[in-house]
Amino acid sequence: MLYKPLENFKKNISKEEWESIIEDLKNSIEKILSEFDSFFEKNIALSILSKKDKTYLKRSFKGYIRKYLLRYPDEKYVKLVYKAGERLFLRGFSEEIILEIYKIISKSIDHNQLLKEKLGFDFSILLRPFLNFSLEEETKIIRESTVEVVFSLQEAAQIHIKSKHKFLRALMDEDFETLKKIPDYEYCEFSKWLRTKGIELLENSYYSDVENLHKLFYQKLKKIVDIILKDFNSESKITVYMLLKDLDNISLKLLFILNKISLENISSIALKDPLTGLLNRYTLDIILTKEISKAKRYDYKISLIIMDLDNFKKVNDTYGHLVGDEVLIHFVKVVKSVVRNSDYPFRYGGEEFLILLPHTDLEGAKVVAERIREKVEKHKFPMVGKMTVSCGIAEVKNFDNPYLDIEKADKYLYIAKKTGKNKCVYEDTTVASKS
Repeated sequence: MLYKPLENFKKNISKEEWESIIEDLKNSIEKILSEFDSFFEKNIALSILSKKDKTYLKRSFKGYIRKYLLRYPDEKYVKLVYKAGERLFLRGFSEEIILEIYKIISKSIDHNQLLKEKLGFDFSILLRPFLNFSLEEETKIIRESTVEVVFSLQEAAQIHIKSKHKFLRALMDEDFETLKKIPDYEYCEFSKWLRTKGIELLENSYYSDVENLHKLFYQKLKKIVDIILKDFNSESKITVYMLLKDLDNISLKLLFILNKISLENISSIALKDPLTGLLNRYTLDIILTKEISKAKRYDYKISLIIMDLDNFKKVNDTYGHLVGDEVLIHFVKVVKSVVRNSDYPFRYGGEEFLILLPHTDLEGAKVVAERIREKVEKHKFPMVGKMTVSCGIAEVKNFDNPYLDIEKADKYLYIAKKTGKNKCVYEDTTVASKS
């Protein structure tokens, strides 16, 4: 629900109260803009951006200050701010960059608490698309899980994800009653699983890793809840959003370990996808762990590409699954004609594929992805004729938790899909919709 925060804002600040001071605030806008300019240019965190991205952000948020900072919000306004957040997300900006902009504007209006409350409200809506993406992506980690083979491990992963999603949705909806009811660490569902099933199922070292990560996750979660329930104002909202990134990282590590343990305990799973002959998703953790170990030892780069055939569902719906299978087989032939023997192509799920590229930096991965995209575009597929593919590309930099980089590549794939398809997106890409 987007509108719960709006209800809370209106309870704290009435429209009459807002309008009574609006005229005085209008006189401050030029000063705020001037200070925003000054703080923006001095900000070190923004210096990593390209000149084009910096110009875009500066122009966009100066427009926000002029047109929207003094506007009293209603439902139409909330939708408008949410759409602005979607545009920032689809251009590839990170939530860390958006939070830096918040701090710059907040510093520029430091003299006015009412404006800071409004700013905090606006940015809590602006950051929603980033949180929504996190909710969707975390579920993907176990979408191909072996529930029937190692049911208990996957049950644990589901318990963790369900608890986290319940917390995040309560946070986004400003549902304080639900937040108050979050149980203490000892009584939460995941702790119960650890005490009953986990202690029997996990080896000592793994049990310790999982328990420590769960404790760390819960400590961070409770810290966020305490901040929210104590005084959920504009400044505390942004503090919470900054802490959420740490919470996400801990969560991904926990799920990564559960998935790894699950794979290590499965001896009967086939290593290859029966349709395409590619390695399947179950082998990804094993190979990823091996390659990362070698990359650390010999100091070389690893990159990855996540690809998704555009409009593949339409192929299945129009021509049937047998034709869809033939399209996938042809697509894999194209991929194999481009990649090296030392690369690892996987069927990641459905029409989605992942290629692991050892000894390859981001620039090299971009070349591989573009070659595949171009060859697919020129290839004649059975029955359907022409097809295209979208790609998300990332260099592996988080050797302790490479799923952070897989998540990043998946985000870039999502952006490619949402901004026209048939393109490759990676860090610092400027994308524009074809629609």
